[in-house]
Amino acid sequence: MSIKSEKVELLRKVDLFSQLREYELDIIADYSEFIPCKKGDAVFVQGSPSDNLFVVDEGRIGIISLDGSDDAVIAQIVAEESFGELDFLGRTARSASAFAETDSMLLRFPSVGNTSEEIFQKHSFIFARLLYALLGTISLRIWNVNQLLHEKTGWIFDLHKQLLCDRMTGLYNQIFLKEDFVTLLPEIGSCVALLMIKPDNFKEINDGFGHEAGDHVLNLMAIFLHSELGDRDIGVRFRGDEYAAILVDTDRKKALAKAEEIRQTFLDMDLSGVSGCDMRIRVSIGLVLYPEEADNSAALVAAAHRKMFVARNSGGNRIVS
Repeated sequence: MSIKSEKVELLRKVDLFSQLREYELDIIADYSEFIPCKKGDAVFVQGSPSDNLFVVDEGRIGIISLDGSDDAVIAQIVAEESFGELDFLGRTARSASAFAETDSMLLRFPSVGNTSEEIFQKHSFIFARLLYALLGTISLRIWNVNQLLHEKTGWIFDLHKQLLCDRMTGLYNQIFLKEDFVTLLPEIGSCVALLMIKPDNFKEINDGFGHEAGDHVLNLMAIFLHSELGDRDIGVRFRGDEYAAILVDTDRKKALAKAEEIRQTFLDMDLSGVSGCDMRIRVSIGLVLYPEEADNSAALVAAAHRKMFVARNSGGNRIVS
């Protein structure tokens, strides 16, 4: 895998970037660089200019607030999480310090020699999308602290609904799967199956036929996935080119049958109208059951995600349960 591909794969997994389109991720990757940090190294210090945001690829970063004479660790940032984005996008001085708690590898945006002002002036739509994603993250945190308002205030309900939906495909997004899905178990059914779905050859389509074709394919996948689901089932765009399906009141036999239907549906998709694409979508699917294999949604998502990659690493175009 090329360095740029590694950057894009990492960005796809980060909440702040996960809803960006493929060509937008490519642009961010072009202006980013991997930097190593030794244990104890300072990434930035409180009061310094906020010229960059960071994503942890490996290791762990501590965020320290300097109040009076005491240093207080207020957060720990681990792999596939971003930090420094609030100050960076808000163009304010650093409100805290960050240091490497372990030997770490970070992705820094923008890279040395590039400035955010020049990048966002050239690609203003990306700045707007990142601000939207950041506001969504902040709003979700406020939402979780103010659950009672959810019950009583209409405009907050509408905001929450928007935060839980992927703007490109109309499916639920990974915030729903990570947060609200927890509250649905076990109320939505005594037995629930979770499918995690990833196309094996999306990168070839994206590279061979262009980013617009890639976005078109992602939308088609969302439409075809939704067509395979029952009235109570839930479709999710998890991140980038990954999808999920929550199958309500479904045992293992039924879930495997539905997973096979979804796999075959994607394989049968006619992509000839997408820039003349003559390829077929092959997908890897991981399947787990609640409560048989996990008793909470976070564990379900993690287990299904692992199985999805087992399927992918075993040749793809298959289901692992």
